[in-house]
Amino acid sequence: MYPTSIPALRRAIRDDPAFEDWSFRDNPPMTDPDSGEQIGGGTFSIWTTPEGEDLVVSPINVTLTSSDRPRPQVRVDTDKAKRAYTYARREKQRFFFLAYCTNPGLDWKFRAGLNLSHYIVSLESPLDGRTGGRVDIRSMYDALETRDGQDFFRVTENQHSCSSLRQGAFISLAGENGDFDPARLRDYLLYFDSRPYQKDLGAGRRPVYVPSALYETPDPEPLALPWNLLVHGAPGTGKSHFLEEKAREFQAQYASVEVRRVTFYEDCSYGQFVGQYMPVPVEDARRLVELETPGGPVSGGVTGSQITYRFVPGPLAELLAGSLAAKLNGDGGKFVLIVEELNRANAAGVFGDVFQLLDRERGVSVYEITPQAELAEYLYDAVVTLLGPESPLPPPEAFRRLRLPDNLYIWATMNSADQGVFPLDSAFKRRWDYIYRDICDVDPAAANRSWICLPVLEEATGRFTPTRLDWNAFRTAINRQILTAGFAEDRCLGYWFFSAEELEAVEAYTTAAAENRNGEGARDLSQLPNPLVDKLFAYLMQDVFRNMPAGLFAEGVTGLSQVRQALKRLELEGEPAGIKRLLRLPSAAYVPAPPEEA
Repeated sequence: MYPTSIPALRRAIRDDPAFEDWSFRDNPPMTDPDSGEQIGGGTFSIWTTPEGEDLVVSPINVTLTSSDRPRPQVRVDTDKAKRAYTYARREKQRFFFLAYCTNPGLDWKFRAGLNLSHYIVSLESPLDGRTGGRVDIRSMYDALETRDGQDFFRVTENQHSCSSLRQGAFISLAGENGDFDPARLRDYLLYFDSRPYQKDLGAGRRPVYVPSALYETPDPEPLALPWNLLVHGAPGTGKSHFLEEKAREFQAQYASVEVRRVTFYEDCSYGQFVGQYMPVPVEDARRLVELETPGGPVSGGVTGSQITYRFVPGPLAELLAGSLAAKLNGDGGKFVLIVEELNRANAAGVFGDVFQLLDRERGVSVYEITPQAELAEYLYDAVVTLLGPESPLPPPEAFRRLRLPDNLYIWATMNSADQGVFPLDSAFKRRWDYIYRDICDVDPAAANRSWICLPVLEEATGRFTPTRLDWNAFRTAINRQILTAGFAEDRCLGYWFFSAEELEAVEAYTTAAAENRNGEGARDLSQLPNPLVDKLFAYLMQDVFRNMPAGLFAEGVTGLSQVRQALKRLELEGEPAGIKRLLRLPSAAYVPAPPEEA
């Protein structure tokens, strides 16, 4: 049942559960201080929100005239609304001019089934300087012919022909079952700031905030990778490099893509990742001090450093605030959080209640959570700071129920073979898409260096030669030994196991060791780094062949110190020994690098 008079409309709104915590009163008789005009009691209403804000509201009945015309006039009287507007502007309060059709049975000459009483129209316009006591708004109502059924829409200046009004917002009063439901009107009154329409208080027009703007307005150009992406594979397969390159591609393709990188570790916590209350020093803080002295109490201000507590956001909260602001700004901004070494921390614990938000459909969380009050307050403050002057201003309540928007991406890397890592439970893992980085995939364009320099003994001369061997052939032979020994593929070596700088260090060490052994130099090798031993052989001996070094190393080689001394002196058990003597690898492991590459 829809109200059939303005008093009935006021009662229906007042008694509806949507306005349960509001209060309503009419204005008392008053005299306009500027014009001296008498304003009778009940000319307009004061509606007070649960937060205590007074809104000046002028609900006016829509009337129909000249119904014999092909297009009869739809009018509203403005006399009372003008007085209400003048009062609101003087008191710097928000003002709402609400037009409502209380008699849908008149011959409006709209298409069949169109019911004007299902909408209340907020006429968003300054009323100072207006002459006459009515405005014709038929051209605004024409929009219902094509937009009837929408919960909310606005008719702007270039979409209607009423020169004395700027625009009007149509707010549906029809609930899901078709009954009178003013909940959307309540949201509109809470979120829309009408004051920018007053020229003397103008701060840029700000449209009404619609809750669906955060999560239900799809990103027209999503990134070409999943929203939750986990890149996994053996060490050196280019997991981080892959995500870094993709991020750069997207930054070149789109106007705004912000990328943040964070690394998980064993003691990483929810507070560090999402945010937490922390003590923060405040310099030059002033506080009142009262002292009891023999002459009586003395008080005064003291200035100095002081510790206070405030919410300190983590990388996820910061990017989430940016992504929500971008949704409201409509600027197409996208945000990527890259989590390195996801399983080096208790990932489910670090994500905390955000874990639930990882269940996403087209980028938006399927379920919502109630975040901690501190996080909700931070998001409100941060988002409002990032909004443009034309963007809708959300209320604090907008962040008390939280989901992830579709412009926020969380990408991660992990290697399950790393020692000391935390296993990921199945509930956490199923919320991710996966890309596996194959140990066989090699992109020559992205290669750090195609060779590795190793000491080779020339049997005929007894001299050692620093020889540039094909790195891919060498690591492939080691991988075959790892797989033959029964270890999983994620223990194997990826092509990017060494950086370019590390391969240069291996060559420098190999050259110096060969010169020392050949009697051509006397370098102190203890001062040179050797990633061949310190990184590669340490990984193979301590993490892969930990309990069976004979699976890769020569007979009698049982410890890393022994390997280090062998490569330093280029001898094993008193005999000259190069790389071929130290490892159990086939001849296919020692392929010379092509001359043009070496």
